[in-house]
Amino acid sequence: MSPTATPPVLTSVQIPCCLCGTMILPNAANQCSTCLAQEFNLTERLQRGPAGHKHITIHQCRNCRRFARTPTRYEYAEHESPELLSICLKHIPALNHHDLHLVDASWIWTEPHCMRLKLRLTVRTELLSVIVQQRVMVELHVQFQMCPECNRDFTNRTWHALVQVRQVRNDSKKGLAALEMALAKNKAIRQHVLKVDTKKNGFDFYFLSNTHAQTFTNFLQRVAAMRIQRTTKMVSADNHSNTANMKTTFMAQMVPLCRDDLVLIHRKAAGSKLAGSLAIVTKVSSTIQFVGASPKRTHVSDSMMELSADQYYKTEKHYQMLQAGHRLVRFVVLDVELCDEQASSGQLYEGPNSGVEKYALADVTVARESDFGVNDEMFACVTHLGHWIAAGDVVLGYDLVNSVGTDDWEMQEQLHGGFTLPDVVLVKKAPRNKETAAVGVDEQQGQKRMTKKRERRKRYKEGRKQKELEETAGRMGFFDDMNEEQVDEEGEDLDVDFEAELANDPELAAELLNLERDLAQLGDGDVVPEGEDNQVLEEDN
Repeated sequence: MSPTATPPVLTSVQIPCCLCGTMILPNAANQCSTCLAQEFNLTERLQRGPAGHKHITIHQCRNCRRFARTPTRYEYAEHESPELLSICLKHIPALNHHDLHLVDASWIWTEPHCMRLKLRLTVRTELLSVIVQQRVMVELHVQFQMCPECNRDFTNRTWHALVQVRQVRNDSKKGLAALEMALAKNKAIRQHVLKVDTKKNGFDFYFLSNTHAQTFTNFLQRVAAMRIQRTTKMVSADNHSNTANMKTTFMAQMVPLCRDDLVLIHRKAAGSKLAGSLAIVTKVSSTIQFVGASPKRTHVSDSMMELSADQYYKTEKHYQMLQAGHRLVRFVVLDVELCDEQASSGQLYEGPNSGVEKYALADVTVARESDFGVNDEMFACVTHLGHWIAAGDVVLGYDLVNSVGTDDWEMQEQLHGGFTLPDVVLVKKAPRNKETAAVGVDEQQGQKRMTKKRERRKRYKEGRKQKELEETAGRMGFFDDMNEEQVDEEGEDLDVDFEAELANDPELAAELLNLERDLAQLGDGDVVPEGEDNQVLEEDN
């Protein structure tokens, strides 16, 4: 071959289709894709149900109206919604084969009450080395079948696990209110709750399995400090099959301490660096955080302590609550002098990014707000709010001079020898606008609340118990369509107290928001049972 010669051009050999005469590349059938699609109809293959049935059946619960994704898992889905479309595609056995690929899927309108669902599917397959794509209509028959949850409600064995949440506390329900808010904002956690009952100091939650109850208790332990005790009771047993019907009870006992409580820590409390003194509860989550009510003039970290629920219940008798949040009194700050002036920058704490430590010890001079124009009585104390307050601010604190029981001989015996009982204990800074202050922060409002409680007890009737149950469940999100007018006076007072505290304490609101995000991630991981296929058939474009 000479250098200037051009290589020969290679052309593919084409043959006419044996049916329509269209020029095609040779294949095993010697037919074009159009003729092959007409000869091999995929409708019969897609319409065939499992085990050779002529129809494809999808089950729907008559009671809760959920559709069955698997025999044991039912899900909520609207008519002709994407969620229902994915469930229907799971029920078509032909789509599970590797030689058939789904390209597109859409709905064909049907009457909602006709018990038929029609899909328009575009599928692609390979027939005799030829790629064939067809658009096929598939019809599914809807049949009623009770889901396991609803079926259990109609039998004697309605539940297998019970979670009893209790907080033995008569003056405030702030801890239960925080629990209600966390449940209301986490739908994934409460979806496994069969029934909820209100009790004197808490709630009872019923579950189908121990796994759901254990997940629920793990959720509760991240919201509040509590001790979980588990007991099991055998209901019945079958000696022939060696099986037994067991019921499990989880007792979740919340620590009876809330934010802003004044606590006496006995000097015999083991492992507590605040033993023999008074302390203020600054935060309650999975643990309890304390700060000294009258700290020594050292570093503020020496007056702070963290306590877990297990540690609390080991020495429960050594922690005595003296004052609750509704006993707070308003004081006006007259003078503030930081104990560590070298660490002072002249700025107040305005958040984690303000560059200022949250707490700092300071010598403060205050006077009761109600004493202005009446007398000149002033009080001096050491507080941890050095980076929070300045002269002229209003703070909330406990007036131990006029409190009953603070001079009790037994209480004095529990204090450390070097601890001096202060006249005033400052707890937190009050909002600038008095109208937005938390409801019930002084003694007069606390007395009004106690009067309302007595009046409600006198008017209490047995028929109101079911109504209170529905209202409590509604606040926790179990009845989403509940009317706001159905909330009773006690629920309104509780919600107003907690919402007012969130409005006046941005830090607490931020903590609850972060907790809500963490719990949402926890709930998403616990919704789907292990080993259950949760993948949706993807479109192959």
